[in-house]
Amino acid sequence: MNAQAATAEVIDALASIEMQRKEREKESGVPASCSWALGKLHELLPRQRELPGNVESTAFRANIAAANLAIGRLREFAQVTGQRATLKKDRPWHQQKSWRDAQKRSAGNRAQGR
Repeated sequence: MNAQAATAEVIDALASIEMQRKEREKESGVPASCSWALGKLHELLPRQRELPGNVESTAFRANIAAANLAIGRLREFAQVTGQRATLKKDRPWHQQKSWRDAQKRSAGNRAQGR
């Protein structure tokens, strides 16, 4: 594994993108926020694959690795969130209860059983 950490600029950019994604998620939902964030993360990747001089090459590689890791995590988050939404949507209306409703129901059943 690469011992070199990503540069402060890239770490700040990743954090900023994630904070903005969360704000966008509140406004327009997970799919739109993830799509926007993926575009911003891809902008962090260099257009050309040529490495700069040897002095910067480890930091350069660490920056690319950090951006790729963030992209992978975001894609996984979007996929899992999308699967949950699809699964819930495919259930009949009477089975689309929130987890709070399910907890209330199960707590009521436990109290009656005693």
